[in-house]
Amino acid sequence: MKLHQYFLQGIGLLLLAMLSSCATYPEKPFLQNSRLYSVAESQELLDRFIPAFIIEEADKDYNRIGTPVALTRKNLVEVSVDPDKATVYTDVQEFVSARSSYINLYYRVHFSKVPFGLLPFYLGAGENVGLLVVITLDQQTRPLLYTLVHTCGCYLAFIPTSHLPKQSWPKGWREGRQTVYGENLPTLLEFSSGSPQKTILHIRPATHRVKNVWLAGEKEMRAFSMIYMDRKPFSALENIELQDGATTSFYETSGSRQGYVKNSEKIWERLLISWWALDWRVGEDKKLGSDTNDGITFYTSLKPWAREESDMRNFPSFLRYWGWEL
Repeated sequence: MKLHQYFLQGIGLLLLAMLSSCATYPEKPFLQNSRLYSVAESQELLDRFIPAFIIEEADKDYNRIGTPVALTRKNLVEVSVDPDKATVYTDVQEFVSARSSYINLYYRVHFSKVPFGLLPFYLGAGENVGLLVVITLDQQTRPLLYTLVHTCGCYLAFIPTSHLPKQSWPKGWREGRQTVYGENLPTLLEFSSGSPQKTILHIRPATHRVKNVWLAGEKEMRAFSMIYMDRKPFSALENIELQDGATTSFYETSGSRQGYVKNSEKIWERLLISWWALDWRVGEDKKLGSDTNDGITFYTSLKPWAREESDMRNFPSFLRYWGWEL
């Protein structure tokens, strides 16, 4: 085997080890330094289904859900995420497939950063990182499918619910647990017809990966220190106020980074992944447009030939690519 082939094989094994290590069954979170982020209750569709986020090590700024802010210094606009105020950004979209029509509820949160360091080493180190949760409802507004993905299109995970018929599942999908890039998640959320249940997303410190998902009752939620989030539409991310009353976008609006979150470069991912994924900006957080004419390609597969098929802006095509038959 040639030297460069040994090198490529070694890099591949290193990445695999980093992504699949510690794939253990997650325990329920400890209470010390943990906070539960949610919104005030209402009967609005987005509020009824909004998940709650359990944040571990919330004493560290970069672990807390924040709010994108902007200021001007020396005639330059700087965008960052303020960890002292929490905001969830939301949107509602409908889509039609060959089988039926559906409603997607979108929830987007951002963190100030994934910290840099070698011990521990975080592949996704960078600033202004985010997480997307998409809940697909049927026409009776029953949740069918949860789609979890970081705002770079990375670490995609699906969790169907008991309302989704099994014939819609991908081939080989089984009830139990699944390993998603080293995290251990359920393969099914079982909804009951009894008391109201809240979807809980347990967020890992530093990387902001979803480490577990479950349905909880009101009593369990009361065990945590509660932080209430503001809720704003996706469009608010493109109209962040400046000190002089003007506004700026959270995303670049021109140039080679148009559509990407400002200041979201990922140095390690560029060094280790971009050359074989054929994307210089791999891992950089971006806008999720409402359709293929809005924003940039939000691909979820690293295969260069699957950019369009795995693009979340075309949700029916995206689902088909990953094996879901809705």
